[in-house]
Amino acid sequence: LYKKANPDLSAIGNEDAKQHFMHHGILEGRVYNHIRTRQDFLDQAQQRQGLKLEIGPLDRPQLDHTSADYFSLDVFNKQELIENYKDHSNVDKERIIEPDFVIRNNDYSGIQHQFNRILSSHSIEHIPCLVNFLQTLEKLLAPDGEVYFIIPDKRYCFDHFKEETSIYEVLQSYLDRDHRPRFSEVLKQQTLVTHNDPHRHWAGDHGSIDETRVLLHEYATTLENYNQQPYVDTHVSTFTPRSILNILDILNKLSLINLRVNRIYHTLRGTCEFFLILKKNNRDSILPSN
Repeated sequence: LYKKANPDLSAIGNEDAKQHFMHHGILEGRVYNHIRTRQDFLDQAQQRQGLKLEIGPLDRPQLDHTSADYFSLDVFNKQELIENYKDHSNVDKERIIEPDFVIRNNDYSGIQHQFNRILSSHSIEHIPCLVNFLQTLEKLLAPDGEVYFIIPDKRYCFDHFKEETSIYEVLQSYLDRDHRPRFSEVLKQQTLVTHNDPHRHWAGDHGSIDETRVLLHEYATTLENYNQQPYVDTHVSTFTPRSILNILDILNKLSLINLRVNRIYHTLRGTCEFFLILKKNNRDSILPSN
């Protein structure tokens, strides 16, 4: 399939094609399987039977939210979401759906269901404590369930100039039990963002930023807003496919999570997101009781 999708490779052998994919194809964003669009990925999740939970659907639920087996989750209720996005012209306030579960201070105890499919589309990067989030997903997941992630690749979106989130930051946020984004992350969102055109990023045009000038201009206002609001939404983490695989591997080895990578679909050329599927490991839960 990789050779068929890339005619310039049609004459090479299968082993050479495999090596080409590992060393060149991934970085070049080449097509290599049947998942070529977000909709292809979503169709996999939608077609599976059982209860489905979508995290942070806002005004664009990715799964069929009219289905009886559909549930949604957010850290804000509908009215709060409308207020939060009142100045965002790209969010249709009339289409924002009311979440079935509203989570405060990382408290998921009100959710009594276990879900066969959980979808997180462009939400994992907003989560204050990644470890707590993954532990919670494991508890909400049915034994044979799967978690579907759609994740922005920081190399090809407005997060380009931010550093990749490290395992040390992930572990620190877990130790501190972060339940809201840190001020530093909110400030980065003001000072380090660039354009969000993936085609330009793939072409090597990442735009430019004037970090110091913007920091001096935005600091006081950002700090005041942060101190006045109980929760300021922002990108907390920045990932690439390779970086999140490394983080998940270490968290499993540290026995902090019990979720294995089932599939990963690398970022394709011209896009700004990659896809990931997690399943429970075939062993008893190793999560701490708290």
